Amino acid sequence: MKAYLVSLGCPKNLTDSEVIMGQLVSSGYQMTDQPAAADVIVVNSCAFLKTARQETVKVLREMRRYKKKIYLAGCLPGWLEKTRGKIKLPKIDGVIDSMGLFDYCTPRIKATPPWTAYVKIAEGCNNCCSYCLIPTIRERLKVRKIEDILREVEGLAKRGVKEIIFIAQDTTAHPGLAKLLSKTARIKGIHWIRIMYSYPSHISDGLIKIIACEKKIVKYLDLPIQHVNSAILKKMNRKYDREQLERLIYKLREKIPGLALRTSVIVGFPGEGEREFAELLEFTKKIKFDRLGVFKYEREEGTAAAKMKEQLSEKTKTERFHRLMGIQQKISRERNQEWIGHKLEVLIEGKEGRYYFGRSFRDAPEIDGRVFVKSSRMVKSGTLLKMKITRAEAYDLFAAAK
Repeated sequence: MKAYLVSLGCPKNLTDSEVIMGQLVSSGYQMTDQPAAADVIVVNSCAFLKTARQETVKVLREMRRYKKKIYLAGCLPGWLEKTRGKIKLPKIDGVIDSMGLFDYCTPRIKATPPWTAYVKIAEGCNNCCSYCLIPTIRERLKVRKIEDILREVEGLAKRGVKEIIFIAQDTTAHPGLAKLLSKTARIKGIHWIRIMYSYPSHISDGLIKIIACEKKIVKYLDLPIQHVNSAILKKMNRKYDREQLERLIYKLREKIPGLALRTSVIVGFPGEGEREFAELLEFTKKIKFDRLGVFKYEREEGTAAAKMKEQLSEKTKTERFHRLMGIQQKISRERNQEWIGHKLEVLIEGKEGRYYFGRSFRDAPEIDGRVFVKSSRMVKSGTLLKMKITRAEAYDLFAAAK
């Protein structure tokens, strides 16, 4: 019996997909990368936004043409049950409960390159942002024990993993994160440790200190701020205002020299007028984030924000999206150009035409830019090389290796 899996959504979903594949193989299935050759197809869904749910429906329809048994996993079944949302699903043969915490001994088949692994340290979220369905779908925060996480990392290191990426809906909500990072850094074979999805209010002085002091922890922080106007932040139910946010960012840059700072923001939130949006533009120009992702607000039934007055038109949201992205593109280019003439350690991940490509400490997989390397000799994927940056574009860097 063969099984084929489609993993949709974020890296947190990908770790669930790895567990699903592990369970399938433990049950006697053989994984295949060809849906036509499979006896069973599993679609691990994302339901965070309407667009994600629409993508799931589209994929299910595509899979139906293979006339195989199809099972649905991930967030969409929970969204249907807990929000009583309505969506026309193609026929499926069943649902797989894939949400929740797993431990180090849970069967798992890695779906990332051999040198990188995502490690989920918590599930669910207590922040209850007014625009977000995660606490409804994934429920309240549950954390893994540090010892259990470390045993998983040790196992991954023995398999040749060099980069560990800690993830959760809110990684900084884990009460033992600083201790976990310190102990992970002692594991032989691990070269880079990266943290994603850090809620600003949960970043402690102890966490800042360990990031600053430990060489293996990359000087990179994913800090989704969502907005900067204090009134909008309050409506979003974010637990900070602009002044607190600025103090945190200045402290991070002071205590962690060379920090690459990524953020994400939402434009077009209910009540965001030109004045509030102008403040977001001004803040972006002032702070100069290394990386910035922009999302247009989507009205999600079942959230507090969906009931708010002053909902904005799609035209306004799209116009603001492009204005902000235009500003950030210039900032990203400037930040990248600062690296010309300097050396960066690059994790080589493949080859594209005449160039090898990889990532530096400044780049998380798939969401950030890449470093393109011109080399006269063959370079094996998974190799770490230190090289001089020769050229910079808005999102990518170029380097030369001897």
